[in-house]
Amino acid sequence: MNLNSSNQFPDWVKIPSRMQEQFFELAEKEAEMTKTRLLEDQDKMSKLRERLTFNKIMEDDSWKSWRIGVVDGSDSPILSERIGGRFGTYGATYHIYKGLDLMEEEYFSGSMADYQTGDSEISRKLLSVLTACLERDVALLCLERDVDLLIIDGSFFGFRPRCSTLHNHPVQDRRFRSGAELVKHVRDASKKLLESGKAIGVIKRVQTASLDGWTIHKDGNNDSVLYRNDKDIFASLLKPNEWFSYEIAYKDSTVYSTYSRLATAYRLYDRPGRTIESILEFCENDVHKNIRRDLLCEPKEILNTSRHFVRCSYPAPPFCFETPIGYDLKPLLAYFGATCNKATGLPITLDLTDQDVTIPVGFTGEFVEEIEAQLIKMPDLDKYEIETHFTSLNPQKQE
Repeated sequence: MNLNSSNQFPDWVKIPSRMQEQFFELAEKEAEMTKTRLLEDQDKMSKLRERLTFNKIMEDDSWKSWRIGVVDGSDSPILSERIGGRFGTYGATYHIYKGLDLMEEEYFSGSMADYQTGDSEISRKLLSVLTACLERDVALLCLERDVDLLIIDGSFFGFRPRCSTLHNHPVQDRRFRSGAELVKHVRDASKKLLESGKAIGVIKRVQTASLDGWTIHKDGNNDSVLYRNDKDIFASLLKPNEWFSYEIAYKDSTVYSTYSRLATAYRLYDRPGRTIESILEFCENDVHKNIRRDLLCEPKEILNTSRHFVRCSYPAPPFCFETPIGYDLKPLLAYFGATCNKATGLPITLDLTDQDVTIPVGFTGEFVEEIEAQLIKMPDLDKYEIETHFTSLNPQKQE
C-alpha cells in the first residue's frame, strides 16, 4: 500500500462527511458577508485613492552594475514537542548577485532546545528571535563582501513585538546569559545594518493599518475607516508599476507606526472633550512605551526608517519595503520592476534565496530523531530514559 496515497486527495475529503457539509454552508455564509463588506468599501476606497499620490516607476539601469546581497532565513514551521523539551531548527543564507547572475552563496544553521514548561508561545518567540539573530549576523558578514545593495527579509526591527517576554527567559546559547542579551544583540546588529546606508528590508507580511489611522487623523473621526491592513488596501489601489511612500504622503518618515496604533486604539481613546491631536499623542506614547519595553532602548535609536509600497505586476500583490530615511528610491524601484517574479510580485533574487533556505515541515522532527540516535550510541546513558525524554508530547499528532 502506498503510504502517501492520502496526499493525492484534497484535505476537504479527509474530514467526516457531516463536517464537510457544515463547512460548505459556512463558506457560503462567509462569501455573502465578504460580498457585503467589499461593496460597502468601494466608495471609501475610491475616495481614498483620490486623497493619495501614486508615482510611476522610472527606468534606471544603474543596478545592473551593482553587487546585490540577499539575506533570508527560515525556522521550524512547528516546534518538535517532546516530553523532555521543545526543539526548533533555523537557518540563514546570503546570496550575492551581479545583476541577475549568482556570484557567491553561503549557508548557516542553528538549533534551539527549550524547557517543556510554561507557555509554548514563548518558546516559539525565542526561536523567531534566534532566527533573526542569525539573519542579522549573516547580513553583517554579507556587507563585508563589498555589496552595493543588501536586501534583508522583513523590516529592520520587525522582531520587536513581545520581545519583553524573553528578557528573563534562559537561552541555551553561550553568547547570551539571558533573553534580554539576545534581544539587545539583534537590536544593535539591526542598527548597524541600517546605519550602513546599503541595507533595505522587503516586508512580505504587513499588519500595519496606518492608512486607516491617517484617515482618522485627517477627518477627526473614523467614519471612512476601512478596517483593513495597508497591504490589503494597496492591493486594491496600486496599479502595476506604481509606488507609494509614507514618507512623502505623511511628510514624516516614522509616523506610520503611530497612525497604525491610532487605527486600532481610536475607539479606546475617543472620549468627549478629547481632540484628535491628544488621541494621536496617546498613541505615539504607546508606540514609544512598547519600544522601550521590548527593545530596552529609547525610541529615537530605532525610529530611523521610511516605508514604501510598490506593485511590480498584477495579479501579484504589492509589497512593502523599508529603507533608511532619505534613501534614493529611483534605482531601487527600477531594480524591483526589472527583476520582478510575475508570480509573487517580488524580486526574483529574493524568491530564489528564500527557496534555498526554507526548512521543510517535517525536518525538525527528523533532526530530533538524529539527536536521539546519537545518544543511544552512548553506553553511559540509560536507554529507557532517552526514549522517555524524546517521546512525543502528544502521541496522537505526528510531526
